[in-house]
Amino acid sequence: MSLILIADDDEEVCGWMRAVLEADGYRVIEATDGLEALASIRCESPVLVILDVYLPLRDGLEIMLQLHEQELSVKVFAISGQPVPGYDILRIASILGAQATLAKPFSIDRLLVEARDLVGPAQRLCA
Repeated sequence: MSLILIADDDEEVCGWMRAVLEADGYRVIEATDGLEALASIRCESPVLVILDVYLPLRDGLEIMLQLHEQELSVKVFAISGQPVPGYDILRIASILGAQATLAKPFSIDRLLVEARDLVGPAQRLCA
């Protein structure tokens, strides 16, 4: 079963993304800050990180740079809900290697389309 890490400091956003992805058959873990996200990537080896660009302790762009420097192989789906005029943070995330980006708020359907495109459909276990 594909493991997805959601790295977002907004508990409500984490909660609904987790519920949607788990209902679709993915295994999901969460991190609420950048240091926790990096530790989870190293220890849990998720296939995908849904990464909020604005995280406490270490932001998403710093995390992406560290992933590259440490040669950690994980797909990154960068998200952000805080646009700054004249500063396209999601474009920068793409330049740094994010395979997908999405501005908040986004729909459940859009979340699932991106996750499935990046890691394939979840493999459901027979009961």
